Amino acid sequence: MDKQDNLLGVFQTLYRWRKAIRNICIVALLGSIGLSLLLKNYYQATTIFYPASPQLANPELMFGNTGQVTEYFGSDRDLDRLAEVANSSELIDFMIHKFKLFDHYGIDSTAKDGPSKVQKRLRKLYNAQKNKNDAIELSVEDTDPELAAQMANAARDKINEIARRLTKNSQGQILTAFEDNIKRKQADLVVLGDSLKTLQRVYGIYDPVAQGEQLASSLAEAEAGITKGRAKLDVLEKIPEISRDTIAFIRADLRASERLRQQLKSQNAPDGELTVQRYNEGLPQVSVLKDLHFQARKQLSYDLERYNQIKSVYQTDIPALHLIEAAEVPLIKSRPKRSIIVLASLLAAFLFGAVGALLADNYREISWKSITNE
Repeated sequence: MDKQDNLLGVFQTLYRWRKAIRNICIVALLGSIGLSLLLKNYYQATTIFYPASPQLANPELMFGNTGQVTEYFGSDRDLDRLAEVANSSELIDFMIHKFKLFDHYGIDSTAKDGPSKVQKRLRKLYNAQKNKNDAIELSVEDTDPELAAQMANAARDKINEIARRLTKNSQGQILTAFEDNIKRKQADLVVLGDSLKTLQRVYGIYDPVAQGEQLASSLAEAEAGITKGRAKLDVLEKIPEISRDTIAFIRADLRASERLRQQLKSQNAPDGELTVQRYNEGLPQVSVLKDLHFQARKQLSYDLERYNQIKSVYQTDIPALHLIEAAEVPLIKSRPKRSIIVLASLLAAFLFGAVGALLADNYREISWKSITNE
């Protein structure tokens, strides 16, 4: 059987080169062991949390102004937004300065590429992503297990702070808009109030309904008194037995009723004196201003209540995330896996030696000198 058609020749070649392959494997074994022992141990601390629903900072839902059911956990969109915050440059810069990572990683902060190097180093050791349960899993690796746990928890707290700040910035803008709107409406209300007082002082109309009824009643009484007085005089003046004092009293009463009617119908009455003409002229204006003043006060009251609700929410520390698991000090290293490194190196050395042996054996009969001479 031809050697080239089976593996017997391969095994024979490897057997002939067994010592060389063995030496290569021994060198690789010792080298990988030594190299793996020089590698530092890294410990990984992990914290897990879910995004909180933005509805928790909604004044309408907080104060029960709607019938909508409050969701306490955020949606996928909220999860993605929190993941973006977790990987933002602001968070990375915060971690670098808080834990003095330039010194910790041995990077020169004054070098031109120093900031870039420390960011790259931290991002290799820092990971924040969505896990299979749709939660944010944030991990930090470091040679100091206690520092790894502190960094993971600090990063989570900073994420909560940034997310809350974004919400509060929006609420702050709304509060500013409400404050400007309330100031403008208060100024308009003062103008309406002053205008209403001026009209009331000119026309003497303070309670249109009551004063209208009183004016109509007084005018009707005056008309009735005049009609009644004249009728009495027409009858009693023809009776000699009626005393002159009685006739004089009736005349006086009649003149009083006529004067009252004249006064109520006067067209040149001074400001503040209520007459029929002034009432008819001022009623539409006073009624409109009173209605506008009432609506303005009602709207201002609603805006103040809404403003106070938003301000109450703004001043309340509502978390942007729900903590599931805080980072604890890891007791077991996460890497390096020294046994895997040694085995992989040993396997690579064996394959390298075997391939080298096969190549050397296959081309041993070739005259390399003749080839080079040609």
